Amino acid sequence: MSPRHGPGLSVVAAHLRGALNTANWQVLAEVLHPNVCWGHPGRSAGSCRGRSRVLGRCARLYARAQRMTVDETFTYPGAVVLGLQIRGATHTAVSGGTVYQVFDVVDGLVTRITGYADRSRALRAAYFGAAAGL
Repeated sequence: MSPRHGPGLSVVAAHLRGALNTANWQVLAEVLHPNVCWGHPGRSAGSCRGRSRVLGRCARLYARAQRMTVDETFTYPGAVVLGLQIRGATHTAVSGGTVYQVFDVVDGLVTRITGYADRSRALRAAYFGAAAGL
């Protein structure tokens, strides 16, 4: 097993799907790197940094009645992409729509999460990030 993949991207993808579909933050914590960063492409401002902050953000979104269902899963050598159907009255940007989260994975842990509104941009980012070894 290469150090880039740790326990395997299919295992990480299964943990991510299970955690996000059921709001099980303990399962999500198991695959998050302690210094994980969650934000938008190309912007560090407004990013959420650290495992506890990412988990807190997820819990706050869920508490505001935002629910998500994983509709699509893609795996690349160094990333998992999830297409998430978002539902909830307080999510105005994509309520009722799909967002794509790219989870960069190193040694079996998610090191970065980047959100995209566009599927092709998310898949391209995951592919080229994996090709560049990011």
